[in-house]
Amino acid sequence: MRLETNYRSRAPILAAANALMRGRPGALDLVPAKGGADDALAEAPTVTAYDSERDEAEGIADAIAAHIAAGVSPADIAVLYRAHAQSAVLQQAIAARGIATTVLGGTRFFSMPEVRQAVLALRGAAVAPTDAGFLPTVRDVLRGLGLTDEPPEAGGAQRDGWEARRAILRLAEDAPAGTTLRVFADDLMARAKDQHEPTLRTVTLSTLHAAKGLEWPHVLLAGWAEGALPISYASSFEHVDEERRLAYVGITRAARTLAISWSRSAGRGERAPSRFLAEIGTTSRGTGSLREVAPTSRRAARRG
Repeated sequence: MRLETNYRSRAPILAAANALMRGRPGALDLVPAKGGADDALAEAPTVTAYDSERDEAEGIADAIAAHIAAGVSPADIAVLYRAHAQSAVLQQAIAARGIATTVLGGTRFFSMPEVRQAVLALRGAAVAPTDAGFLPTVRDVLRGLGLTDEPPEAGGAQRDGWEARRAILRLAEDAPAGTTLRVFADDLMARAKDQHEPTLRTVTLSTLHAAKGLEWPHVLLAGWAEGALPISYASSFEHVDEERRLAYVGITRAARTLAISWSRSAGRGERAPSRFLAEIGTTSRGTGSLREVAPTSRRAARRG
């Protein structure tokens, strides 16, 4: 099998990716670009089983909160799933912890009502005489629209609006010396036209399809159950193999840590773990690339 150097992921993550694709035509055997202490201390990807999708979402939200409490930027965290329908319960659970999210493929930054309002207000302020200076004027305009020094405790739309206004302020703070309000407002209009969006300090939610080509230090993969991944209508060998490639995409988006989860029920139906988990294996059996962990959330599943 051919070897390919991977410059993104740590060795245990690559081991899981290699195990998933082992024996597939054209599959590469990925090796990390760096070895040594970093990889020697890296933890194996984890897999957690929950009783329900709600419990799974709560467990994922708890894990995200723990990352952020440990100093990880929300922008360095992503939750990936097979279908858009899986995002709603995840958004709700994460927002309940006061953490903002951005859904890839959702509303574009410059299409957000809060952003359009801010751009119009800044353009209006640019034609009015002021002695306050560029940056203080931007701050005053955004504060007048609802930007506070600290984010709102609640998640959801209120937090999303705060994050959007804060991103505009960061653009102003990073503007070259001598930038005027008029130049800044014109630059925002040009960014909107080109869809050149600023980086939001939010947790990313994305389908596996939309995540292709992207990467994050910390990735949580949700919904690894039969019927969800592989998806229920993947009945042929070719379709299942395509689902396996999507699973591979999800694994290889992670650089430092990877957590996989699944739920035993969806609505009234019972589900089994994804066959892809068995293909990768768990260390509880003595071999494999995944480490099984018990849920820690107060709403998580009881194991026994």
